[in-house]
Amino acid sequence: MNHPVWDIPLLGSGWIIGLISIVHVSIAHLVVGAGLWLPLLEGRAQRAGDLELQAWLRSRAKALLWLSSIFGAATGVGIWVAIGLVNPTATQHLIRAFVMGWAIEWLVFVGEMATLIVLVRAYDRLRPRQRLAVYWLYALCAWLSLVVINGIITFMLSPGKGWVASHAMWDGFFNATYLPSLLLRTCVALVLGGLWALAAGATARPALRPRILKPTALFTLAGVLLAVASGWYYFQSFPPAARELVLGNLKGATSLARGFRWALWGLGAFLVPGLLVLWAYFASASFRRPLALVGLFLACWGFGGFEWIREVARKPFVIRDVMYSNGIRVEQVADYQKEGFLPRNAWARTFAASKGDTELARGEALLRSQCLACHTRDGYRGLKALTASNSEGDNEAFVQALRELDPALNPYLDRMPPFAGTEQEAAELGKYLSSLKGK
Repeated sequence: MNHPVWDIPLLGSGWIIGLISIVHVSIAHLVVGAGLWLPLLEGRAQRAGDLELQAWLRSRAKALLWLSSIFGAATGVGIWVAIGLVNPTATQHLIRAFVMGWAIEWLVFVGEMATLIVLVRAYDRLRPRQRLAVYWLYALCAWLSLVVINGIITFMLSPGKGWVASHAMWDGFFNATYLPSLLLRTCVALVLGGLWALAAGATARPALRPRILKPTALFTLAGVLLAVASGWYYFQSFPPAARELVLGNLKGATSLARGFRWALWGLGAFLVPGLLVLWAYFASASFRRPLALVGLFLACWGFGGFEWIREVARKPFVIRDVMYSNGIRVEQVADYQKEGFLPRNAWARTFAASKGDTELARGEALLRSQCLACHTRDGYRGLKALTASNSEGDNEAFVQALRELDPALNPYLDRMPPFAGTEQEAAELGKYLSSLKGK
């Protein structure tokens, strides 16, 4: 924990990751779903000898190449930049723990791009069966990319006792939430890819439109129905503490609880595309592109709600039971509370020294290092507003209480990391919190 802290006023650094990630995961899952849809429709077109439909599918392959190679790749790089700035310690840990997994994912992505390029550039030189084989190879590569990334994402929620004991990559990769999450994400991919295809098919000429919309509507509807079932299965696989945190927030009256309800409504809106795809199936002549785009927007909103709940379910950890959201490892807390955080953190110590090494300077260094991963000073989860009614003594007592590692004495342990510092450092952080009133 010796990295600089990226301080984003008002919005907070976590939102930077969230905004980029929602765009990226929506594109990534859409591409996976569209990759599975393409060979299914290509096979159907080949069996029927439908050359017009085959030519139209070729244009969809070209659109996916642009979508994957530009928007998907750019937002993927954006996530790496964002997580490296916001939580470099956790990023470093994930790279070391899954270096082989990341390498496999990059190779699979290269295969995904290569097969798409072959389809677009060598389409006329491929025989029908060869084209279908390449379509399926592309679908496999796209889905395998999800298979690999899913293991790393689910590790952060449920690394499991096997990994804690062995630190072996595969013990962490195939964790308790791995299979349920993979099923859910695959189903979500079917929905997003299907809605994207419906939006494109709605602009085809009238004679071709039913041949696109009807099978695509069934494909998408299957994804919607399976996503509901697999979503419940996934939630049941959560670690008990994570399940209780989610349910507790849904029942609460805090702003976080209201956020959970918005996310839950978003997941409810995920069912609206089910009605739209029925329209596409039974009344394809009247189905229009804006309807599919509305469904796609709602599905992405619902997926964003799922991702938000999944992120919050890890609280107060970035890697459950391994590393807190501020980048401090669980086993480091006791040492920091005994020996002090600032003497053992080069960046925080240097920051405090640059401001005169006063009590307030040390308090600010502690706040930056231990609080700004989830809070801002005066914005999202703003500490100024949260402590506005507190006296200096109240703030100091609150931070001292956060040092407790017993849940009976520290009721915030299920959602906030314990304060990793000495009693003197807790007092310095409390004084700095009180100083925010005058800023």
